[in-house]
Amino acid sequence: MKFRSPNLSIFLKLILIVFVFGILLNIVVLFIFQVNQDKKPRKFLRDFSRRMERSIIHEIGIPPDRDKAKQICSDLEIEMRFESSVSPDNNWASNEDVPHLGDILMNPENKLRFEEDQSIIVGFKGRPYSVIRFPQGVFIIKPFEPQVFFKPERAIIMLILFISIVIILLYFLLRRLFSPLKDLSGAVESIGAGNYNISLPKGRKDELGELADSITDMAGKINSSVKAKEQLLIDVSHELRSPLTRIKLGLEVGSSKEKIEEDVIEMERMITGLLENYRNDSGFASIKPVKAELSQLLEETVMEYAEQDRLNFIKPAKDIFASVDMDKMQVVFRNLIDNALKYSAGKIDISVTEQKGEAVISVKDSGVGISEEDLKNIFEPFYRADRSRSRLTGGFGLGLSICKKIVDAHKGVLSILSSPGKGTEAIIKLPAQ
Repeated sequence: MKFRSPNLSIFLKLILIVFVFGILLNIVVLFIFQVNQDKKPRKFLRDFSRRMERSIIHEIGIPPDRDKAKQICSDLEIEMRFESSVSPDNNWASNEDVPHLGDILMNPENKLRFEEDQSIIVGFKGRPYSVIRFPQGVFIIKPFEPQVFFKPERAIIMLILFISIVIILLYFLLRRLFSPLKDLSGAVESIGAGNYNISLPKGRKDELGELADSITDMAGKINSSVKAKEQLLIDVSHELRSPLTRIKLGLEVGSSKEKIEEDVIEMERMITGLLENYRNDSGFASIKPVKAELSQLLEETVMEYAEQDRLNFIKPAKDIFASVDMDKMQVVFRNLIDNALKYSAGKIDISVTEQKGEAVISVKDSGVGISEEDLKNIFEPFYRADRSRSRLTGGFGLGLSICKKIVDAHKGVLSILSSPGKGTEAIIKLPAQ
């Protein structure tokens, strides 16, 4: 299971962007409305209205001069009603929508306040009204409309301007966030066209960054696989050409049947190795694992060899079990022992132990060893550290490739430790049971 680094998800980034911009939009809308209205509207209305209303009343008189009152109401965009306590003929209203004193005093609270104070501000049908009492009568004044204190046109223009700026910023942020998609699309098209040498920007720590890294890795693996197949074709052609040439030459010069048969057997072995190599490519589906005692299986394999004096099998103190396909695992054991016998002249130590829940099989020789450069390619088909391709050692470079595929199918690990002149150790690690 691949460990997922705690990077910030692209979906979380989108949610965060929308959330932040939503909060910012609300804050700015509230701010715009706040700056376009008085900070203390109640106090302002109370103080300013009282002063202005008394100035108006002083100007128009009691009872009011109707012409002056009408002109002032028009200029200041207010409404007014005067109800005389002396003569009904002095009653006057700039607009019949202004309520009568009786309507206002139907509210007990308004009536109580009216009796206690000469000047009050009351609410009637959702609107504030000033009620000012004089001995000659009562003025009922509908003060300024809210538009006097709030400029909706300016607020709307500011709001539209801000939303436009937010949309533009959001566009560029989202464009930057999704900019790798264009590169990813181009990379996929390039891979589809057979060009695997792609270069994608690195450094992003989200899903798009992980996808870019995955596509780059995939392209590299495909490129390596294609080159490996091409090299395999070249190597197979080369390996088949040599015995075929010898057979053709032998037929022309009349070589012995045994000599020609030896070359045919060599070709047969190589083809069998190729088939075995690709048969094991199918992984776990191609194996039939059973619970097996590894030391017994390994000992049986060792006993097949005639060179018993060179093979030092170290039997473990207890039984070690693992789930393996016994036939295929014996193929691995034989290949490793064969290699050790071919490339060393001394003793070969073979052991199986259990370490930290793993069964560890070791085949160690004291032969010529393998260079660090060769170790990098040791599991490639047809790759041999023995560049001479001597028929004395035999083999086609398929053994370790087959071994690795079988071990991988068992969810195990095959590693080769070696140094030139110090020998080689092949180590298999399998899940123990």
